[in-house]
Amino acid sequence: MLRFNRILDQWLTVTTAAAIIVMMLHIVAHALARSLFDAPIYGTNEIVEYWYLPVVALLGIPAAQLQKEHITVTMAVDRARPATAAVFKIFACILGCLVSLAFAWFGLSKALDYMAIGQTADVSSVITWPVYFLVPIVFVLLAVLYVLDTIVIARTGEPDLDLTTGEPAETDLENRSY
Repeated sequence: MLRFNRILDQWLTVTTAAAIIVMMLHIVAHALARSLFDAPIYGTNEIVEYWYLPVVALLGIPAAQLQKEHITVTMAVDRARPATAAVFKIFACILGCLVSLAFAWFGLSKALDYMAIGQTADVSSVITWPVYFLVPIVFVLLAVLYVLDTIVIARTGEPDLDLTTGEPAETDLENRSY
């Protein structure tokens, strides 16, 4: 399971970094073509808005889950015994899985609707409907990560394991000030 998480984390990081680099190169080429040759690249704003940015934003969601980088409020769990904290974390993971599956279902229905009508960008003919299928893919992946997290917590009893290393996740309890 840890190997799957490490590979997934690397894939998400590389894919997101590649999308950012390609987006930057596209924007620079557009700016240079517009200013030097008075010939901007058609649909650059729409491609950035409807393709690059959703890829970067959506792939960051499961990456943050894998790296335990989501914002969490842990006032009650940090003060609880490990067994109680594990129960709370399992409940939170199950709830997160259900919400993720609901987002995936809604995203899939919207993606199918947009595919049926051939969704394009607002003011241009840049096709945008395929990127909407990333929403259900990402949220199903997130639900799977929640299930894996639940299994690890139930098996080990440790509520704060980093799923990429198998070690306890870093916390900064000693540096907190209330």
